[in-house]
Amino acid sequence: MTKQIAKTFYDKEVSVLVKQSNIDAEGGVTSKGYDVIDTFKGNVNFSNCKQIQEEYGLDYNIDVSITTDYNLLKINDIIKYQEIIYNVTDILPSDSHLLVVATKWRQ
Repeated sequence: MTKQIAKTFYDKEVSVLVKQSNIDAEGGVTSKGYDVIDTFKGNVNFSNCKQIQEEYGLDYNIDVSITTDYNLLKINDIIKYQEIIYNVTDILPSDSHLLVVATKWRQ
């Protein structure tokens, strides 16, 4: 049953990113941007964020919620969906899936 739910509803691809940087000869650090290290499928939602904040007692505004069975994410991971980068702020177990909530990444 869980695999059928995932096949039906987890239809959006989300990328997991890692920040790349260089250290020059003088020890200065320069950013090279972000590289995709993994992807996962999930159900991405922008419309129920206020409800989730109230239901889970979150004291900050979330920008996106994702339900998924991908269990390798950690808090503060950087993810990308449709060219927008997000910072994972909470990962909440919910029934047979995980509820990932995130805010827009402000560099």
